[in-house]
Amino acid sequence: MQDIIIYYIAGLLTGLIVMFFIVRKIKKEQAVLKRKYEKTSVGADDSELRVKTLENKVKTLEAALEKSLKNNGN
Repeated sequence: MQDIIIYYIAGLLTGLIVMFFIVRKIKKEQAVLKRKYEKTSVGADDSELRVKTLENKVKTLEAALEKSLKNNGN
């Protein structure tokens, strides 16, 4: 009977130790993925801002071109 209790406790401790290492590994991977996601998110925001800036520049140039063409047409 004592052998069964000893094996049960040894198995339980082994399982807890294994789970500890697995959980630790998963947390590390989660942290890496979180950092990668944050970098990607910041890059996407930066890209959107650049696109909007370029669109505004194009609109400004188009307006200047139209004004210039009207002035030369008169």
